[in-house]
Amino acid sequence: MYLSYKGIIAIVSGVAGLAGVGYGIYSKASKTKKRTCTDNLKAEHIVTDIIRDSANEVSGQADAVIVDAVNAIRINRLLKALARIDKNQAGADEEIRLLKAEVQKLLTSNRGGTKGIHGFIGETSQVHISNIKAFLNGDEPLYILLDDNSMTDYTRGIEIIQQKACQAGGHLGLDAIKRHKVKYPEFVEEGGIYQIPKDMFDRYNRLKYLPEDVAMKLRKEDLRLWKYIRAFTEENPDVTIEPMEVTYSDIQAGNIEDTVKRVEDETGTEFEKQKKAVQQENAPTFEEFLKICGISSAIEGGVSAGTEFIEKLKSGKKLSEFTKQDYKDIFSKFAIGSGKGALRGGIVYIATNIYKIPAAVISGIVTAVFGVAREGYLLFKKKITKEQFRKNSFFVVLETVASTGGASLGRHLCKKRPIIGALVGSILGSASAGYVRRTVFA
Repeated sequence: MYLSYKGIIAIVSGVAGLAGVGYGIYSKASKTKKRTCTDNLKAEHIVTDIIRDSANEVSGQADAVIVDAVNAIRINRLLKALARIDKNQAGADEEIRLLKAEVQKLLTSNRGGTKGIHGFIGETSQVHISNIKAFLNGDEPLYILLDDNSMTDYTRGIEIIQQKACQAGGHLGLDAIKRHKVKYPEFVEEGGIYQIPKDMFDRYNRLKYLPEDVAMKLRKEDLRLWKYIRAFTEENPDVTIEPMEVTYSDIQAGNIEDTVKRVEDETGTEFEKQKKAVQQENAPTFEEFLKICGISSAIEGGVSAGTEFIEKLKSGKKLSEFTKQDYKDIFSKFAIGSGKGALRGGIVYIATNIYKIPAAVISGIVTAVFGVAREGYLLFKKKITKEQFRKNSFFVVLETVASTGGASLGRHLCKKRPIIGALVGSILGSASAGYVRRTVFA
């Protein structure tokens, strides 16, 4: 889950702070109880009731805030990852475009003739295909084609590279490397690297490390090449040889267009795989769902237990006078609140991620359903009348709408601190509706 611990602490602290405010108001009311008139006591009880109900409302909105925060962080990570992939894909597409243009130019001009054109094709292919792979890996493209007929064909960062794609002599281009080294001794002295087609390099590398007793069992042609490679290695210990990204066949004039098409198709497929991978990586998970349920359970359970604790103090009982039944009542409220919180958090998480319903809206709906269900239970137990059920249900919905609207407004006004803004807005909205209910419509 991507919600930081600071965010979780801010939410829990905000809700807990609300309970603390309720307790503070209660304390002030109880201290002045004997010295005030009945009307003042009634007003103070109204305020503490509003605080109590607001605490329950805001704990519900806290679930929505948590889910919104988690979803926003996850979606933000997804968008950033997709943006990086899109940027890399644009770079790779540009390299493919350049490769196509340069290949067509070489084919049209027949540069190098029948025997030499593949060398020029090999240079531009190696440069652009290597850069394409760099973009695929999320790295910076380092290859630059010089094409100036100097001792260096292209560079890779600060490294200088000479390509030798030559089959003449049957020595995998090693003859051409020896001639280049004699002509440009400074190339190796400056750390220059030779590259040959990857199929030729694979054969070179296999024979280079082949033990003598095994080599002696090779057919004459391979044994002759093994001896040549061994002598070359002993005479040129300072020569570094690397494989190209393409084979000798890939860079032939009759094959290069198919090679480019294959690279283009493979590149597109790989970028699509990367996009699907980051989408799966940043998709909602069952583990995240469980964490949301756990946090919501802790918040609502804590608030329910806290308000029950305050109610018992409000009745005139001191903490030292609490009985086992009192603690049982508090734990019971905690258990019920935890269950509601886990259920509400889970519903909000599923609704926002599967059905794309705003978290505040679905949280408000769930809160209203809980409230109306409670009133229905009281009606079923004949503790309230049908008229009271209708009236209470109306105000449950009204206070839920006020809390939800206040949370949305608070989140909008406090863009830098949306979590705190949502909690404060929910408190003010719920408290305002509660005050109207208990004064104007009392």
